[in-house]
Amino acid sequence: TNIYEYIMTIRNLLRTGGVWINLGPVQWHGNAMLQPSANELKDLIVLAGFRVLHWKIDEKLLAYRHQDDIQTGTRANAYRPLKFAVVLQSDEAQHGTVSGNDDLLSSLDKIRQSTGRKLMTNE
Repeated sequence: TNIYEYIMTIRNLLRTGGVWINLGPVQWHGNAMLQPSANELKDLIVLAGFRVLHWKIDEKLLAYRHQDDIQTGTRANAYRPLKFAVVLQSDEAQHGTVSGNDDLLSSLDKIRQSTGRKLMTNE
């Protein structure tokens, strides 16, 4: 439920030039520490050292389970998919982003600073 750790885990699993592809909803668990909008999520991903290749939110609603779940009104059980592809840049190409030489906690703190969230402490 921690979007910072999720982004950094993907970042640390990929090699330079690796591609992260997402095809799904922007939906956060109720216990999530941060529930960014699609645009805020994009900013966090870029800050973590990725370059955006494609970013689109579909206009068409998709049902979570069954097509009949899509209703008109205020309680549709559906979502608009966020489709994106981002590529992990080399350290040299990451001007102003998280350095590949930083450890995970340092990288998380840099992302938190950019969002104005409380920084992690070692106390």
